[in-house]
Amino acid sequence: MKRLIIIAAVTLVLAVMLTGCENVFDALKGAQTDDAQTDGAWENEDGGYYETDYEDGGYTVPDVPKPDYQSTLMDRIPFTVDIGPGWEYRDLTVNGEFRRIAVQFEMESSVIPLDPCYTYYYVDIHGDNLGAEVVATGRAFLDEFMTDYVRTAYNPEEFDSVQFELFEYDFKASTFKGSDKEYIVFSIPANWEPDTSTLVIATDKGKLLADAVIDKSYKVTLQGDGAERYADYEGYTNFFAFDENSITYLKVSQTVDGVTYLTEYSLTVDSDTVTSAQTGRTFTTTDAVPDLADPSVY
Repeated sequence: MKRLIIIAAVTLVLAVMLTGCENVFDALKGAQTDDAQTDGAWENEDGGYYETDYEDGGYTVPDVPKPDYQSTLMDRIPFTVDIGPGWEYRDLTVNGEFRRIAVQFEMESSVIPLDPCYTYYYVDIHGDNLGAEVVATGRAFLDEFMTDYVRTAYNPEEFDSVQFELFEYDFKASTFKGSDKEYIVFSIPANWEPDTSTLVIATDKGKLLADAVIDKSYKVTLQGDGAERYADYEGYTNFFAFDENSITYLKVSQTVDGVTYLTEYSLTVDSDTVTSAQTGRTFTTTDAVPDLADPSVY
């Protein structure tokens, strides 16, 4: 009899305990749901929350916006650069403030024995109340003279054993009068491939607005009024030109009987927006002309 009483008592206690546990589980589940709707979920940019996916055992991962082009420019220069061979700069006064357009060269010692030998570079804009904002990156290929110099001067024990300037006369920079304010325009004789040239348009705050890359592997002689405006220091045609009042570039319109006709376009900038329009001027050449694309606008 005592054994039956004891078994009945234990059964009663277990029943009470299980009932209590179910209440606790219900309470925890309710709290988890509440947390997922408030503090337990990720708040989004609109003040709401990302949905909870219990079936997958976690939260739904929000979409991450892709970085803009300018913010990824430095990602193209490898971490293995181990030589700082020099830098060049041009100084301007833009909207009443000092601005420096600076080219910094960074090189890998492993490429010194190679042909062609090259250095990476990046171009930034900095100055009064403005930290460095990178607006261009690329590779500059060394000519025979500079390659011999680097191979002779390089000392693996000294980071700055090699020092040079590469762009010199064809590194040009100017303010440009936009419709609303002054902007920065500059060109360098390089990009990522040999025999190229780059035009860059940016704001005085270092925001990249547009750029154009020109293939200069062809020796092209232009005919037309003001054709000399498009020649670089070495006499190669850039297919773009600029000063403080105008930015122009050329595109092929047609080729007839061995003569190529190039139409001139003018760029304007208003409220950080770049637009183009034909100027009505045309140039001609009997030389082979590379593919000429419109500038890239960001």
